[in-house]
Amino acid sequence: MLNREEFFKTDSPSLIILVLFTLAMFFLSLGGRDFWAPDEGEYAQISQEMIESGDWIIPRLNGIPSAQKPPFFNWAAAAFSLPAGRVTEVTARLPSAIMGMIGVLATYWLGKGLFGRRTGFLSALILATSPIYLHQARWVQVDMVYSAFVYLTLACFYHGYLNDAKRGKYFLLGALLMSLGTLTKGPAAIVLPGSTILIFLILKRRLREFLTRDLLLCLLVCILIVSPWYLAVYLRVGANFVWELIIRHNLYMFFETWSHKRPFYYYLINLPWEFFPWIVFLPAAILNTLANDKERDQRLFLFAWFIGMFCFFSLSEAKQAKYLLPLFPSIALIVGRFWDDILSDRQSLSYKNGLLLPAVFLAVVMVFGSAAAAWVVNNKYPEFLKTSLPLGTLFALSGAAVFIMALFRLKRELFATIVVSLLLIASYLTIIINPEINHYKTAKPFCEETVKIAKDKPLGIYGIFLHQMGPYVFYTGRKLKIFDDEGEVVGFFNTQERVFCIMRDTYFNSFKDKYNGPVYSLSSASIGHRKVHLVSNQP
Repeated sequence: MLNREEFFKTDSPSLIILVLFTLAMFFLSLGGRDFWAPDEGEYAQISQEMIESGDWIIPRLNGIPSAQKPPFFNWAAAAFSLPAGRVTEVTARLPSAIMGMIGVLATYWLGKGLFGRRTGFLSALILATSPIYLHQARWVQVDMVYSAFVYLTLACFYHGYLNDAKRGKYFLLGALLMSLGTLTKGPAAIVLPGSTILIFLILKRRLREFLTRDLLLCLLVCILIVSPWYLAVYLRVGANFVWELIIRHNLYMFFETWSHKRPFYYYLINLPWEFFPWIVFLPAAILNTLANDKERDQRLFLFAWFIGMFCFFSLSEAKQAKYLLPLFPSIALIVGRFWDDILSDRQSLSYKNGLLLPAVFLAVVMVFGSAAAAWVVNNKYPEFLKTSLPLGTLFALSGAAVFIMALFRLKRELFATIVVSLLLIASYLTIIINPEINHYKTAKPFCEETVKIAKDKPLGIYGIFLHQMGPYVFYTGRKLKIFDDEGEVVGFFNTQERVFCIMRDTYFNSFKDKYNGPVYSLSSASIGHRKVHLVSNQP
């Protein structure tokens, strides 16, 4: 299929396959597990409170205004939940899944503009099968949604860059998408694509050419779309909320973070895992790109995108794997172009150096990695051995198939083997592994037991921080009284009325030792790596 020119004469065949593929990758069993910490329960509960209160301006968690992120993601999740009248595991994940699909299609569209339809198609498949992309397309967080807006913004810019006649329209559409990204995660949706475009135009020595009325119109569009919400929250809850939203969760996180602080080289270690298995082809793909002087503009644009964002994120004090998501299409396109050249016999490197050695290395990692993983599971997590063995076998067989295809120069079959193997592995994880892990990660059964015991009596929570609290608020369906210190819990328990409090194990043990009155643990559960108790002052 991939070598038939007629397949790529129109967009329809590629788009149909990409839509079907992403439906299988991102939408299969989307509600097959409960909300997990961190963040999933938080975003779901904020959306639920929007529906219940009718207030879609101020995001609230447990009735308290939440300045973590702007509200676009919650608007989308709440809108999808309106027909049912309540947020569910499916409706909360739909924004990420849908934008994951759109991000893949945007990569195809950009790849088509950069190199042609086949490169766009291959690059889109590479992006869709990257571990971090798959994870975020199935997770209740803002990162997939805002990253897709970044992709679309850059795609609009490059198509406008190529097309003088439609430049204004493309740039205007890009400004609209960038504004929606800003309403999803804040100024990063402007800084990231804006810096990429700036670096590219400076390298091309064409910056002055693009400083036109179109740029001013784009800025005006951004201001008109973004400012009404910021103005509304300023008028409703004051300047502190806006300060925390823009300054504390952006500038402070960049320069002097209070969480996720990691060394500057963190992403050098992290990126290979999040772009596996395609990372093994990236060095050859970069060399292949550098050797092609006929595609200088494309090379500059992708390198400005990748290197600029990678350096930006590496300089930031706060680092998480998902932060790199906005740059992934750039390396997917570099590797996709390499595979297109391989399939067309246009590559600058020899078959041995360009494809055989990376593929053999990948096969060895997959075969021996599956054996090592089986040993670890058997020794540390024996309860998962039965369900993980088929996954390890599939991984090892995929590695063996990769080795055979590479050895016999079956290039199209090699690419298809990798893609299909990743689809099967992702499906097994979704259908079999995740429900098993869900028993250990979910707070839902504990919360349902809490509701049965506590009924309508006062219920508090202590020792569980705000970004971990979402599942407890969501699954109890209660507004919980939040305690910041032990003294507040003592005051809560010093009453003749029966009261209840959800506590982390370490906080419960400390409180039990210091409190003079009776303390009873009526229910407990291990949720992730934390043990929690339902505690009461009466049996």
